[in-house]
Amino acid sequence: MSAVPAARVVAVRTATTVVPLPQPLRLGAMTVERREYVGVRVVAETDDGRAVAGESYALTREAPMAELVDRLVAPHVVGREVVASDGVAARQSVGAAGDAALRGSAIVGRVGLVRRAIGLVDVALWDLAGRLAGRPVWSLLDDGADLAGSAGPGVGGDGDAPSRAVAGSPRDVPSVAVAVPRPAILVAAYPTPGRTARDVADEVLAHARAGWPLLKISRSPDRALMRDLLAILRAELPDVTGRPTVAGRSGVVVDVGFGWRDADEALADLDAWGVTGAAGESAPALAWLEDPLLPEDAAGAARVRDASGLPLSVGDEVTDPEVFARLDARGALDVPRVDVVAIGGITPADPLVRAWAARGKVVSSHVYPEVSVHLGGAAGIGVETFDRSPAGNPYDPAPLLVHGGPVLDGGHATPSDEPGLGFTLDPDRFDLEATP
Repeated sequence: MSAVPAARVVAVRTATTVVPLPQPLRLGAMTVERREYVGVRVVAETDDGRAVAGESYALTREAPMAELVDRLVAPHVVGREVVASDGVAARQSVGAAGDAALRGSAIVGRVGLVRRAIGLVDVALWDLAGRLAGRPVWSLLDDGADLAGSAGPGVGGDGDAPSRAVAGSPRDVPSVAVAVPRPAILVAAYPTPGRTARDVADEVLAHARAGWPLLKISRSPDRALMRDLLAILRAELPDVTGRPTVAGRSGVVVDVGFGWRDADEALADLDAWGVTGAAGESAPALAWLEDPLLPEDAAGAARVRDASGLPLSVGDEVTDPEVFARLDARGALDVPRVDVVAIGGITPADPLVRAWAARGKVVSSHVYPEVSVHLGGAAGIGVETFDRSPAGNPYDPAPLLVHGGPVLDGGHATPSDEPGLGFTLDPDRFDLEATP
């Protein structure tokens, strides 16, 4: 009988890095001049003294994420056992660690920044579990996925103690599967100052010619520029991609980044852009309209959806699953998006994605493609990414911070077959060697 893969967490390490942007970006009401990231490494030891580590990273959004992990999450995780005999045991042991951190910080957390801190550690624990088992995380997640339960207000698993599988039982046998390409979306362009509508459109169209059927731009407060830009893309993008606009699948996405104060402002802008139309049109003007209002404004989102006829997508930076429930109840969640770190990690994110997919919804992720590509089973999620060419891109430097990750080609993302999440953080960017 082979030994059950298990290890005990001995350290949680954090580091932060900052990368200035070549030019400021306008995101909703915010102006972004730099990107700051936090890296996390969870270190565990097996019974025979072997060290195993898992890593994660995320945008800090200028919040003290490293300190939150160090002070509010790490004390509840160090000393806990991670069991990776199969995906069910991994869910239970990683989920128990997350639940301990959630309940241990409940007086100040539950949602918001503390949930993000828990999510960072949860992702690193799944990476550790995959490395411990010698299997990719997507494969572990497929083990007993129907037993994963729902992602409710908590982030934990079933109970506080990890379950060691009985040798010879079905869950002792790794699932036989191959990595399946997931659909992907490229964040193609931001309408930065000094650029014309034609300039931005040409950047988007160049990516379309490279095989990307679904491309995202950010909203500019300049109504005339947006009207001209969208008119060009609606006229030219289908010819370049060879596909009509299909809600959630192909065409152009506009990310508003919570930039409108209310539904009245949103509808006035949309009317000026010339993209509103009757719901149910065969070819919608946009693949989806993303984050038009603050996510908690479910009534406002529903009004925008009903009046504009545009498919709506919400989920970036959402830390409370109840926000999704309220939007869904209002019919304002055509394309749910999950931010795997913000929602509390892989443990709550994966069942959310599977539940949405089971209902026939197109699901999208928010950044972190190295992690989100593992969620939801085969083609369970649309993986969002920025241009990952070696030269980098002017919008998001994250591809320069990691080694490895999914293969991105022809508008698809294929997860790695490497153990764990299949990527490592650049040690020149994140100093995670020192003991905290």
